[in-house]
Amino acid sequence: MFPECASRPDGAELHRRLVAAVGAAARELAALEPGRLVSLSVPLPFEVAMPGPASEGDSRWLCCHDGLRIHGVGQAACFDSDAAGRFGAACRRWHLLGPANPPPLAFFTIPPATEPATPRIWIPRIAVRRGGGFSGITLSAWWDGGSPEATARGWFDDAGRLAAGAETPRPAPPLRVLATEADPDDAAWDQRVRRAAEAVADGRLDKVVLARRLTSLLSRPVDPARITKALARAHPQCCVFSLPCGRGRVIAASPELLAVKRGNQLVSNAVAGTARRHGDPGEDAAAAAALLASVKERREHAVVVNAIASSLTEICHEVERRPEPHVMPLRFLQHLWTPITGRLRAGIGLIDVVTRLHPTPAVLGSPAQAAIDWLRDIGERRDGLYTGIAGWVDREGDGDAAVVLRSAYIEDRTAVLWAGAGIMADSDPRAELAETEMKLASLMEVLNAP
Repeated sequence: MFPECASRPDGAELHRRLVAAVGAAARELAALEPGRLVSLSVPLPFEVAMPGPASEGDSRWLCCHDGLRIHGVGQAACFDSDAAGRFGAACRRWHLLGPANPPPLAFFTIPPATEPATPRIWIPRIAVRRGGGFSGITLSAWWDGGSPEATARGWFDDAGRLAAGAETPRPAPPLRVLATEADPDDAAWDQRVRRAAEAVADGRLDKVVLARRLTSLLSRPVDPARITKALARAHPQCCVFSLPCGRGRVIAASPELLAVKRGNQLVSNAVAGTARRHGDPGEDAAAAAALLASVKERREHAVVVNAIASSLTEICHEVERRPEPHVMPLRFLQHLWTPITGRLRAGIGLIDVVTRLHPTPAVLGSPAQAAIDWLRDIGERRDGLYTGIAGWVDREGDGDAAVVLRSAYIEDRTAVLWAGAGIMADSDPRAELAETEMKLASLMEVLNAP
């Protein structure tokens, strides 16, 4: 997961540091009342060699904005019924064995607004973190008042894989896409776009986002760790993550960070409006200029910016945004992008922010409930967390949240890919189809890579 580092020590040094830290923690545990989360953080002045293949409960987060890398293994606790409330209660009793460096954290997922499902928050048993001013390992467990030695042994078992170093990747045959099936197909998509454009023109909607699902049969089962690393290499501007979901996992290279919270400072990125990249600097510059000048794309973008800014005014003392959007260049596409910043009111954590913002018009439409009803009426269903939220959050309420876009749900030899397009009154079905194909290309490229 982490880049090679010439100064990285062998497993013996890591083992020595863990033995000392866990030994001290076991003594402190013996005096602690049960019924709470406990975490032990061990700062490290070197990088850790992570196991290569993904294991059960494996969670990976690689983010472009601050070089953050998080790798979680296993689950110390999981909340999926009243997840936010139970997690908040657990945080208030979360005991730190020693200094919080790096701070203990949890991963979370929130389903798309179109589908009835349950948000989920889980604390990994072991988390390695580098970036954002921290570097080290955090070990977590649910302390039930049992044997401190048993908890320590469990942590040693988890950390032993780290001390042993990264596994040598085994040679694997090329991964190939053998067959694909699109839903809706081209003809049905054409009809949906025309109906959506008519609904916007009639004033029933300000905007609506349609999605296409591409189900692919692969030549062999996927190693999610390989796919995640390949996506991170190909899309360094995106937030790349791989998280468990149902019987499989969701892997995404999302350009849209919905919320980044550090202390009382918040940034939310409004991303809407799309143009192709051509690989030639002159053509890309011309396409970017045309994107900035497009009445349709600017109107679609403004709907998203205004919605986010309006929501943030309810939880922030100050909200600021640039009067004109930037252009965000990606591998195949470029987007209109406006960062919106705010100074949060006291007591507002990342989960509170995400709950207030999700879903934005960038992934659903506007007004939100009218868009949800319209999408259900035409039979659009989204699964694999597509247009939901994924992220991480620490005990203090800081963290990152990304919209699940340019994503695939992977299970054995099946990959379900998703991409969407925002529809306005003057949308052209062929142009919107081409936009979804360009978005799907970021994942198809990796699945077809040797």
